[in-house]
Amino acid sequence: MEMLADAMREYMKTSTRLQTYDEVKVDWKMDGKTQLHMNEGLNNLAEGNPKVASEEFGAVLNAAPSVWQAFYYRAVCAKQLRKYGMAKWDIHQALRLHGPFYEGYVELGKIYRLESDQDEALEYFEKAIKLDPKRSMAYYLKANLKSKQQFRREAIKNYEAALEHDSLFSDAGIALAMLQVTSDKKVEQAVPYLDRVVRRDTLNRIALLLRTCMTFDSRPQQCLKDLNLLVKLWPTNLMVFYLRGLLYAKLEDYERSFPDFHKLVDNTAEDENTFGGQQSWIDKKIDIQNLGAYTVSRVYGFSDADAVLIKKAYCLLVKGEYADCIVAVDKATVAQTDPLSFYMKGVASEHLNKHPEALAYYNQALALDNDILDAHKKRGIYEQEMKQWDKSIADFKEMLRINPQAYVARKFLGLTFYHVKIYPKAVVEFNRYLSRDSADQVALGARGMAYWNLGLKLDAAADFANSENFQMLEFPEIARSIDSLLVRKDTVKALRYIERITTGAPFFTEGYVMMMKVLIAKNDWSRINKEIGEALSNSRADASHKDHAYLLTVKGVTWLKKEKYDYAFNLLTSALDYDKENSWTWLARGQTQLALNRKSKAVSDLKKAVALGNKEAETLLRQVGE
Repeated sequence: MEMLADAMREYMKTSTRLQTYDEVKVDWKMDGKTQLHMNEGLNNLAEGNPKVASEEFGAVLNAAPSVWQAFYYRAVCAKQLRKYGMAKWDIHQALRLHGPFYEGYVELGKIYRLESDQDEALEYFEKAIKLDPKRSMAYYLKANLKSKQQFRREAIKNYEAALEHDSLFSDAGIALAMLQVTSDKKVEQAVPYLDRVVRRDTLNRIALLLRTCMTFDSRPQQCLKDLNLLVKLWPTNLMVFYLRGLLYAKLEDYERSFPDFHKLVDNTAEDENTFGGQQSWIDKKIDIQNLGAYTVSRVYGFSDADAVLIKKAYCLLVKGEYADCIVAVDKATVAQTDPLSFYMKGVASEHLNKHPEALAYYNQALALDNDILDAHKKRGIYEQEMKQWDKSIADFKEMLRINPQAYVARKFLGLTFYHVKIYPKAVVEFNRYLSRDSADQVALGARGMAYWNLGLKLDAAADFANSENFQMLEFPEIARSIDSLLVRKDTVKALRYIERITTGAPFFTEGYVMMMKVLIAKNDWSRINKEIGEALSNSRADASHKDHAYLLTVKGVTWLKKEKYDYAFNLLTSALDYDKENSWTWLARGQTQLALNRKSKAVSDLKKAVALGNKEAETLLRQVGE
């Protein structure tokens, strides 16, 4: 399943279609110089140079401002440059000049999706479908959005619609297979979808890779055919070589297996610094890399007979047959004299959970070669577990001597300093490590505890949130600490803490309320639109009614500003069900009622706002003659 997860990540990198674009037909009835700029813009966009392309399309519009296609393509450039406001403006200009067109609606939907505005994105995908129900892209993008929102049936319906109108739309078929895995956890039910994709698109790399991962044990000969094809189609994907090497090892063809593992070792993307010390899938891949690199550096100096045995032993280790790996090593004449033999037996023993034997083998390997970085790392971790703190510090420092870029040693040093209660040094080492790998939850959690023991409670809360140590979060106390920053008018620091905490704990409702108040004071409705959906959908059940009502009011006001009055009214009414003492909610609903031509009801709401001290409502009442 670990390999399948990696293959699925490969699929997710390429399947969203949010950064791609559909071409529109260009009418070349323009002067020669303008045609040249248009052509250069299209070429640069196709070659992945959106900044240069945007300048070329700008030159077209300076000369011929009615060329709607230039607005469209410049919008694509702005989207790829993450200038979403400019992108939307350009698309609307294209729509104004040309009238509704499918590609324009699709691009607007993509832009709103990139801005995390799911409601607007869905609206434009649906407009595209209504405009041309026989094209597939909008169905596919809508399905991706529905899948993200966990509306599985609607996602399936739209993926199938995409395939109905374009049977070669492979991403839709692959997505249907992925839904079987992610929703039902039934890998075998996903295979027929992938078979269908491959029948129609025999060179689809992602479908072939996913099918290989799903049928690795059940259809080995088909997998070997798929992998041989993938090596030609995708020579840069190291997972393909790993899987083929593993399959050859499974078929006991070690002479073919080792070269694939050799290629993996020479080019692998996993590095020492992603090692966690917990024998996860990543840790095992790093073991394969480190041991493989050391094996390659020494095996070609052995006799032919020993080289065959050591290569076989390495393949057995990769295959997961650790006891047999040790047996194969012990048959070699170098078993008791070469550091590789002890190092390989150490790794195999570790995977067999025979940790005293593994430690002994690492000691023997390092006695013969003190520059085996991985052995120092493994021994240092064992020494941590045995509470031999000084020895573990020495081994982790040896790692940095051998390779100053092995910054995972900083993480292990931080853990050691934390356990001996030297918290300032622990924070320093964790900071050094997290500056390179900011998502490591173990390091974040441990740094959080170090901060906690140093009395830095907001820094601790941010780390607890982002390491998913939610039991350590006392939201009312955190809110009081942030509020004290706001009282001192340190809004920058307050927002920074709120952002750090809500990134990991989006159910910090009190924090989102404070964030909204700051952003409203700054009149930053663009940012509010991006944040309020997340805030409201994660509002905690045990949060105060006033806080939940406030977030409903903010969302209602965003709809009011977009002139979606029915949506605004419903949300503001819900807000008043939770809290009838917020004058802003009464004001906003009064404004909504006016927009809906319900004057008497609007007046009633505005009077309630005035009674609660709202001056803006008082002014508005005078304007409507009340």
